[in-house]
Amino acid sequence: MEKNPRAFHVKNRGITFVCSAFDIAPNNSGVRQLNIHLEKDGDSDFIDQELTDARKVGIADGGHTFAVISNTMDRLDELKAMEEWTEPFVRVRFPTSEAAYVVPEEMVEALNTSTQVKDHTMDEYRNEFQPVKDILSKAGFDISNISFRENDAGTWDIREILQRLGCFLKDKPGLGPHLYRSRQKALKMYVDPKTREDFLALERVMADVAFLPEYIESQFSSKENMKTRNRFGGLRVVDALDADYTYPSLGYKTRHRLDLAATLPLAGAFRELLQTDPKTGKQFWVVDWKEAFKRTADELYRALTSNLASVSSGSNLGSDPAYWTTAANVILRIKSEMLQERILAASQ
Repeated sequence: MEKNPRAFHVKNRGITFVCSAFDIAPNNSGVRQLNIHLEKDGDSDFIDQELTDARKVGIADGGHTFAVISNTMDRLDELKAMEEWTEPFVRVRFPTSEAAYVVPEEMVEALNTSTQVKDHTMDEYRNEFQPVKDILSKAGFDISNISFRENDAGTWDIREILQRLGCFLKDKPGLGPHLYRSRQKALKMYVDPKTREDFLALERVMADVAFLPEYIESQFSSKENMKTRNRFGGLRVVDALDADYTYPSLGYKTRHRLDLAATLPLAGAFRELLQTDPKTGKQFWVVDWKEAFKRTADELYRALTSNLASVSSGSNLGSDPAYWTTAANVILRIKSEMLQERILAASQ
């Protein structure tokens, strides 16, 4: 900023600021003026604020750049006194949160991927993921299929696995929509000693829970299920594959790829089938989860299609509380049914 201010806008990627709306209008001098609209909720100033789950406007990327600009403005008189110093330019983008394809939380995560990659890579160097590796390996899963560091080869990313596990943490039923928006949030929760044990309490069911989305995808994609759901391949959250694909180390076969926005809420609903062992603190299935899926597949599929029809973008499904609640209620009902059947069978 001091040595070569003219090149600042070339070397810096600038700021991305999500606003609720904007318009461009000429002023009296004929110069076009850009007007940025913020949220109308009584807050007076969002200009230096970053996005949160509760607020959909603010800095999505470039917080450090904004701090540099603020510091420059504080020193402006001092810098102008320097020989040949000129005021620098900075590039600013203003996407609007009103656009259906703009999902602020996803934008933040995508724009800041470089920082997040460093975070989980450093966590791997500190052996933070060893407990998860041990649990999955003990369950027979080949952990070489998981990427634990930047540029690792693997079908799954460790942050994706933690995102899924986070949807099953005991005493935290409402996390699902938030974790769908940010895998980084799940990573932070896992690394935090206060919540690490909640993840490890899933030891008995971790291999099931971590790959429930793939199981659901494979079942919806199967020939038997396609007979009654022949429009499945045409859903906007589904991509048809040219040939069958089998997930490594799982054996789940699919002919379609179903977006995580569709499968994560369905998978997360199965948290209702977990119970905590009072002696060990570990969670376990109270009924057969695969049998529960088999008996509710039609209802879960209807939950998917009906909620998909109510959202403007398929990616919005993952953060839609109504979709999560609908799926959870389906699983709660079958849980009650199966437990009653068990009691009846035991009494005969």
